[in-house]
Amino acid sequence: MKIYKLCESSTSYVWNFILYIGKDTIYGQRHPGEKISSRIVLEVAHGLLDRDYCLYLENWYTSPNLVDTLCTRKTDVVGTMRTNRKEFPDFVKTARLKKGETVAAFHKKQMVMKWIDKRDVVLISTFHDDSMENMTTRQGVIQKPSVVLGYNKNMGGVDRNDGQLQNYKLARKRLKKYYQKMFRYLLDVVCLNAFIIHKKKGGSISRLDFLLTLAQSLSSMGGVVEPATRGRPTKSPKPS
Repeated sequence: MKIYKLCESSTSYVWNFILYIGKDTIYGQRHPGEKISSRIVLEVAHGLLDRDYCLYLENWYTSPNLVDTLCTRKTDVVGTMRTNRKEFPDFVKTARLKKGETVAAFHKKQMVMKWIDKRDVVLISTFHDDSMENMTTRQGVIQKPSVVLGYNKNMGGVDRNDGQLQNYKLARKRLKKYYQKMFRYLLDVVCLNAFIIHKKKGGSISRLDFLLTLAQSLSSMGGVVEPATRGRPTKSPKPS
């Protein structure tokens, strides 16, 4: 299964997602003229547009055109970007730099920067400049662009969500029917979202205790009466 997710950066709460099902995938009808990667971003973030949020994007999604569109919807953007995107400034792409050096281009609210670390790092931002900040490491104090530090701090929401879903997950690799996997995955997402809200509201129990309490509560809501059967009683426990 492949899912495009939008997660809150600090808690990894899943705000919205699109399930990829091949050529029949529905990417939304609000932006038919945009390319697929841009439509995904605009669709999953639709309820957050025009509300002064900031989106952190991976390079598959990021393009100057998409950033312009989001700026018109009062939404800031920080993301890595590929140098083969249309309207990418040529002098930034071809600049020969040494390790630690940067080159930047500005257009309206956009800043595109290339920074040389162990490899070329290219980012775009609508509210950073090309300033550098000191950072303490084991090797001493080094300088990094402020846009890189901001990106590294806020980009991990989706990865953290994926990691958290691996613990206590209902989905199993042995399930062969895709709809069973999808149902269990969605149940895992809902339970994790509920736990995140529980913690934000001041809850103190662990995630395991939260899931056990939730399971006991749900299993006691149905009030299902098992029909009487002949023969020996089963030794296996009842679902509750």
